[in-house]
Amino acid sequence: MVHHGRARPAAHAVPAARQRLPAPHHAVAPSARRGRVMTRALPGVVSLLTDFGLSDPYVGILKGVIAREAPGTTVIDVSHDVPPQDIELAALWLEQAYTWFPPGTVHVCVVDPGVGTARAALAARAGEHWFVAPDNGVLSGVLAREPSWEVRWIDAGALRLSVASRTFHGRDVFAPVAGRLASGALRLSDVGPEHAPTLHARRAPRVEKGEAFGEVIAVDRFGNLITNLPASVLEGEGVTVEIRDARLRSVGTYAEGELECVALVGSFGLVEIAVQNASAAARLGVGRGEPVRVVRGAP
Repeated sequence: MVHHGRARPAAHAVPAARQRLPAPHHAVAPSARRGRVMTRALPGVVSLLTDFGLSDPYVGILKGVIAREAPGTTVIDVSHDVPPQDIELAALWLEQAYTWFPPGTVHVCVVDPGVGTARAALAARAGEHWFVAPDNGVLSGVLAREPSWEVRWIDAGALRLSVASRTFHGRDVFAPVAGRLASGALRLSDVGPEHAPTLHARRAPRVEKGEAFGEVIAVDRFGNLITNLPASVLEGEGVTVEIRDARLRSVGTYAEGELECVALVGSFGLVEIAVQNASAAARLGVGRGEPVRVVRGAP
């Protein structure tokens, strides 16, 4: 499916939870450019984002297949610690990571609880980047922020992929397609027919009468609470952030939060809640989905 500008509904009925959303607030990589449509991936870089972990051989097998299809390609691990089957978090990490890679990078995301079912396997171009992933909503964040994209269903038969297992499409489908795209042996137009992807709605923050309402959307390994609130809500004087029963002041760096939880703008351009050298999640006893409110007034 080729998309320019506003999203078009798929041919079949699409529930509201799968409609295209406005682009979120986020930090923008210096390499991010607009207005240019690339027709093929550029050889050189493949990124990997999975829920495989590193204790099993799965990640190594993916890299081996990519190396076989595209010798000399640089393969970069974004993360393999996405919680198992956590499509929502994978979509967030992919959205926040991809613009920091060179244009033409092929991004492979394998968080695939529906492996072996009728769910489609996808190859896509969004802006100046390529993506290979299952059709389960994991591309939602990327497609929401890019004004131009094209999505195609991977036709394994036409590509003569050796699908040896119904439980490891990362090895049998996604890795070989990524390698062929990265090597220049395969163009997106040759992957398969155009496809209307599954798009999951994100819960957007809202502003009412000078107050902002959002929620925690991720907890990183340091216990920092990443919210869906943009940096702009912390601008000005006398800002207080409320979460559960805590009222937090706004600061500029983690170091200013010694012994207390504070709010600040994190590296994704989103409001975070943190405590220096400790876990804000543990300190406050909260996690993803916790409501967050920003008000004006001293704590």
